[in-house]
Amino acid sequence: MTFESLEQRMVQAYIDLFPRFVPDEVSGIDIAEQERFYIIMKGLYQFISDDPTLIVPALHEDDAFPNRYSKSSYGKPELQANIRKVIKAMETLLHELFISGQGANVMLNKKQMTALSELGVDDMTRLPKAWSWMASRPGANLISFSYCLFKEDHSYTPDIYARLLGETAFRKLENWMIDKGYKHYDIHHTTASDCKLSLTYANPAWSTERPNGGFEYKVKNTGIAAQYDPCFKQPVALGLCIPKGLMKTLIESFDSMSKSMKAFIVDRTTKCWGCRFCVQTDKTGKRPLANIPIEYDSTEYTLCTYFPGYSYCWSHIDDELADRLIEMLSFMDKSAPSE
Repeated sequence: MTFESLEQRMVQAYIDLFPRFVPDEVSGIDIAEQERFYIIMKGLYQFISDDPTLIVPALHEDDAFPNRYSKSSYGKPELQANIRKVIKAMETLLHELFISGQGANVMLNKKQMTALSELGVDDMTRLPKAWSWMASRPGANLISFSYCLFKEDHSYTPDIYARLLGETAFRKLENWMIDKGYKHYDIHHTTASDCKLSLTYANPAWSTERPNGGFEYKVKNTGIAAQYDPCFKQPVALGLCIPKGLMKTLIESFDSMSKSMKAFIVDRTTKCWGCRFCVQTDKTGKRPLANIPIEYDSTEYTLCTYFPGYSYCWSHIDDELADRLIEMLSFMDKSAPSE
């Protein structure tokens, strides 16, 4: 997708992550009223995408980081600063809309008021019922308000990420995980990410704690995690969740794997390149590097056992990848503590 400005690229995150309409049927708020608020918010994001000067005074040339794990290598420190300005401007507007639903007096600019008027809101002191309800109900929060997450016990993210990643293959993987007892979670604050609406499927056989979200850090369960970070060229990421320490066990079990899984491990696992991160705290100089040599197809590889989430991630899922992930999850789950 091409963008006319950096600001438009960042606003696209709200459009891409906006869920399908799922009302709360027992809230006491008429479903038609909920849908009215849903249409207003969806329309507002489109208005801002069409004209980002609704939230910022000036636009910047479109750009994004090409590497998810090395922003500094792009050599554009000003890009991150400009991204933060757009995020802050969007969050400021949404916060104003949120507190207006609580009865606060807010000051919106002329363009914002014009956009709201075209969406049917002419008076900020007489807001739609569902708007006020979403801002003031028990447990109300800015994320649920911004994305119209009306039904509190409903998981909105599987539908979102199935659409973004590849519907058929994602559902194939998802159905397998559900059948095996994996639990899904909508994560509103993902570790080390600006994503406010990410998805995790986690196998509770490893841990019954609620996941932090993401697939790179503090992973305790096997499963998958999906997130959206608009500052990257490929904003959507699906990652395989590999609990801390398990990568070493997997590589040590390499000889017992199927041919397809061996190929998957060799393809995705980071090859040791001598960065020495794994021994940086060793003052004796005697600790061996945390790598394991394996042989595959008459070639020897030295595989790193640290931070597998950096390499076990993708921007799209197809049937072949779904099959490999299912095979990998099945293999890992043989080591689950409660199995």
